[in-house]
Amino acid sequence: MKRFVVSLALLAGCTTTTQQAAPPATQTAAKAEAPRPPDSIYVFKGVEVFGSRKVPKEQLLELITLPAPGTRLDTKNEQQQKEFIGNLMESKKRLTETGSFAFIRMSVGQDQKHTMGVTVDLVDVGDEWRMAFNPEPKDEVADPEGLLAAWSDYLKTFWKLRNQGAVPEWGMGTCRAPMGCYGGFDHPELAPMEQRFIDGVPRNAGALVRVLREDKDSGKRMNALMLLTYLSSPEQLVEAILPSVRDPHEGVRNEALRRLGSAQEKSKKPGIVPIEPMLEALWYPLATDRNKACWTLVHIMEVEGTVHRQQILDKAGEVLVAMASMRSDLDREPSRKVLALLAGQDFGDDVAAWRRWFEQARGPRP
Repeated sequence: MKRFVVSLALLAGCTTTTQQAAPPATQTAAKAEAPRPPDSIYVFKGVEVFGSRKVPKEQLLELITLPAPGTRLDTKNEQQQKEFIGNLMESKKRLTETGSFAFIRMSVGQDQKHTMGVTVDLVDVGDEWRMAFNPEPKDEVADPEGLLAAWSDYLKTFWKLRNQGAVPEWGMGTCRAPMGCYGGFDHPELAPMEQRFIDGVPRNAGALVRVLREDKDSGKRMNALMLLTYLSSPEQLVEAILPSVRDPHEGVRNEALRRLGSAQEKSKKPGIVPIEPMLEALWYPLATDRNKACWTLVHIMEVEGTVHRQQILDKAGEVLVAMASMRSDLDREPSRKVLALLAGQDFGDDVAAWRRWFEQARGPRP
């Protein structure tokens, strides 16, 4: 069984946004309004289950005991956290005792509207093909020029500032990485850190790729992947990170898929990112896998059109329709964009219409 996610705090990384941070405030404004820590109150919007093709959702939801939708939760209230986590663990136990699942993950997600939800991702016994990841690397690779340690220092400083309210809680700041930022370097404490990455990554690209492919520490692999966004071209980045779509660690997979989407979006050239790994990743067990794979598929289709229409329908149509029925924008928005491009029309919130269209477009099964 994989790691069981129960943390209620600092889960903003579960969401995706293209919104840019506001320009740095003037000195006068900074004095007028001191940084404020992020608001800790969230409204619980409920539970969604995804991934089981054998057990009905209604039956699964009966096994999950969590607060009613609309409940206000304080992520700094220790008693509320204890009760919430206890309910998650009891619910997971009941799901496990059914013997129906090869994988169960209960993840808490937050958004900038300060709502909170739980997604229960499942893999049925017999569907273990959905977890065909690479073996865990076993080597320990040297840190080239201390770049990995420097990136870790940057992350610690960034999250300290975010928790203080000194950088925006949501959205992305600015950076000079050709393939996009992680958090940005707008704050005076962060700005001096970036030049080291701009200078050091290109001359150490091969060593960073080796860390990404071979190091047993998933944290080092993640840092190497993020540093590789300072490579100069989309093609170079795709070549470096494409194998990490199958990394055994979900965080590395998540960032690899995210950056592949960024590379395809920036390049605007056909064939930059191959479609087959994205269709495979749509079936991976976690929301962070499928929504990033789906956004990458959106960017591929924006360039290549519907040339892969039948392949998409045959290999991933079922999961795309399931994603389109989800309450969370993270699943629903990219899947409906793909389906609308394939269908040549948009059925909006009519999930039954999407299902009818898919069954007709796919045609008879072999």
